Amino acid sequence: MPAVPLSALPTLGRPAVFTLGLALGCATGVDFVATSMLATGAIHIRAGVYATPDDFLWCLTAYAGAAVVANLILRGVADFISYRGATLLGLIIAIVGALLCAVSDNVLQLSLALAVQGLGAGGLFAASRTLIQLLAQPQERARLLWPFVIGALGLNAVAPWTTAILMLDAGWRMIFVLQAVVTVCVWLLVACTYPRRVRPPVIPDLATLAALDWRTVIVLGAGALILIHGLANLRIYTALDTPEVLLWPLTGMTLVVLAFLRLRRRPDAWLNPRRLGGRRYQTGVLFYATYAVFGGLWNYLIPNLLQLGLGFTFETSGRVLTLTEAFGVGMSILFVWYGMKLPGTRRYLALGYLMIAASAWLFATRIETDLSMARILPVLLLQAASVPFTLLMVARLSFLDTSLEDFPHAYQFKNIVRQLAAALGTGLGAQGLQFGEAVARTHLVDRVDPFRLGGVPSSTVLATLSQQIDQQATLVASANLLTIVGCGCLLVAIFAAWQRWLR
Repeated sequence: MPAVPLSALPTLGRPAVFTLGLALGCATGVDFVATSMLATGAIHIRAGVYATPDDFLWCLTAYAGAAVVANLILRGVADFISYRGATLLGLIIAIVGALLCAVSDNVLQLSLALAVQGLGAGGLFAASRTLIQLLAQPQERARLLWPFVIGALGLNAVAPWTTAILMLDAGWRMIFVLQAVVTVCVWLLVACTYPRRVRPPVIPDLATLAALDWRTVIVLGAGALILIHGLANLRIYTALDTPEVLLWPLTGMTLVVLAFLRLRRRPDAWLNPRRLGGRRYQTGVLFYATYAVFGGLWNYLIPNLLQLGLGFTFETSGRVLTLTEAFGVGMSILFVWYGMKLPGTRRYLALGYLMIAASAWLFATRIETDLSMARILPVLLLQAASVPFTLLMVARLSFLDTSLEDFPHAYQFKNIVRQLAAALGTGLGAQGLQFGEAVARTHLVDRVDPFRLGGVPSSTVLATLSQQIDQQATLVASANLLTIVGCGCLLVAIFAAWQRWLR
């Protein structure tokens, strides 16, 4: 154990190391908060810009598509101005994007503003994590990681409840104003705590910038935007009824594959796919993608179930989600302190997915119209408690064989996969819920006997009956989808216990 907190920064005391880790986490949290608030307040924001569901999808996908581009160009930018400079620049762009969102009057302006915000904030996670790898030896990283967890996951935890309160009391524009204020505070924290690059930064010139492979950036950016938009379309359209909706994600995936083929032919470009080898890393990315898919599906399904199925208010749902995510933050901190050296890692990874499977199964089997919060909360807490085993365990093990030179490439790719997989999970959740609701609604309507209604019902009775049928359809579809999630997590747990690369 070194005598100083960080051997690379021997002048920093333990409080300064904690502040540095917190700043690294808060920079990551800027990205997490932006996506969480946008997803939580989507319905209210759409009403604020008078957008149709189809048009508003561009708002939801513009941020994610720009974030993919940000992750691709991160290392090239950092080579010029350092990761500290790239983080500060990204935060400034995110501030501008948030303010542009706050003053947007229509869906086109909001989509462009969210693209600006995503371009600034989308690469902050990879930049922060790469800095931890550069600044700390393996035995020292826990000193940065636990305050990192507080900043990243802690900011994300308060987002649902804060969004609900601001939406109800101040309007949708205030969530972007708050994001801008928070990002300004994070910029000041980063500027005061991040170490400067030891060697002088390379000053880019126009010739150097022009020589970079911008065609790959354009192709990958367009492909990611089309792919994510195509997956977002699944929230509205059913693939069985509108098969052409599948052309969007297929076209986007084709462009993404072409971009990576080009990167492979130009290994010194933005990202070198040849540095992504190693079965441990590839298995880790697979588990990262799996977690992102389940996370996107869960984060879409649960708020819809709480509000549309169980009848909880927007504020109550936000408060519950904040409480459960805060519990997950506490569990993650305990894991960083005491669980980083747990033996038998495959068993703990499998345990995490068994916990998600159990929470999904418990939720599915106890769904009813008058379900109380007292019965819901333990299930959500069980799911939150799985985060250290399903996410942090993989994060610790995936990069053990990755050299310091390969790490930026590996983490850039991992975050690109995370963005695409989360969009896939949300799309699958929307499709599953839509299909399940349609089937359930058909069966429920068939069971309505007009002779038992005592003649032709009034419009009020019909409206009440329709609302009850919609609520029951949501409950039935959610229960079926949660059962499928539970079975899927059970299969992943079996695979985790069987595989041998993440030891």
